[in-house]
Amino acid sequence: MSTTASRPRATETPDASGGRLRALLREWRQVRHVSQHVLALRAGVSQRHLSFIELGRAQPSRDMVLKISEALDIPLRARNELLGAAGFASLYPEAALDGPAIARARDALQRMLDHHEPYPAVVLDRSWNIVMKNRANARLLAHCIDEPTLRRLFPDGRENFLRLIFDPHGIRSQVRSFARTAPLLLARLRREAAAYPGSPSETLLRTLMPAAPDLFVPALDDAPIAPTIPLELDVGDQTLRLFNTLTTFGTPQDVTLQELRIEMSYPADDATDALLHRWGDEPHAAG
Repeated sequence: MSTTASRPRATETPDASGGRLRALLREWRQVRHVSQHVLALRAGVSQRHLSFIELGRAQPSRDMVLKISEALDIPLRARNELLGAAGFASLYPEAALDGPAIARARDALQRMLDHHEPYPAVVLDRSWNIVMKNRANARLLAHCIDEPTLRRLFPDGRENFLRLIFDPHGIRSQVRSFARTAPLLLARLRREAAAYPGSPSETLLRTLMPAAPDLFVPALDDAPIAPTIPLELDVGDQTLRLFNTLTTFGTPQDVTLQELRIEMSYPADDATDALLHRWGDEPHAAG
């Protein structure tokens, strides 16, 4: 994957007639509900010039594309896409999670997961796939679903956090709080999809919708989503009561890091706290 690209490549040219660039600019402006006038003010450019860019009558400089991207607060991956449509090289690197470029960030993530023991924690990518997890999460999953079933559900080995909860072959039957948990997860997914057209969240939402009644999908203009999500699981004759929080990197300059999120579970009652500690103390606890 690329690391850095600070100059436009001489061989790169805008797409024919600039149609893709114009379409992307209009789409992002509409997604952000920003008028040309407001965007021009934010980007420090005249509305006339911005209009010319959207009409294809003016070709924006690399600096102008970056100013517009910043003014629209669009993700780094989409900024690279805009740069490419304007004929410039990508600016923001997309390092492999297991590569040397972001080794320190990966080590920091691993420390966060380890320090969260004996409570479950995972790192998710932009598709909600679990790319890192701590031992507590492995133990919890082992108590909820057997390995053969897990392999059948995810033959490529990429466990998906949301599919695991929503799929009837996953742990859905054990999610006691499904009627409360599912709407909050879908609302989060819907907002991600609405904020980034064409993102994996949009695809995943279409996949999960048949598994959830319409009443589980709040309108996009509903009240802000609660900072925590309840998750109650029936495990044997016991019920684990957890609440989950979501954390992201604050100001990443790498596409991969920006798209990661850390999902951490905390006990919601003393019985759950004691059970998680007991699992962690067992000699055969999953490593």
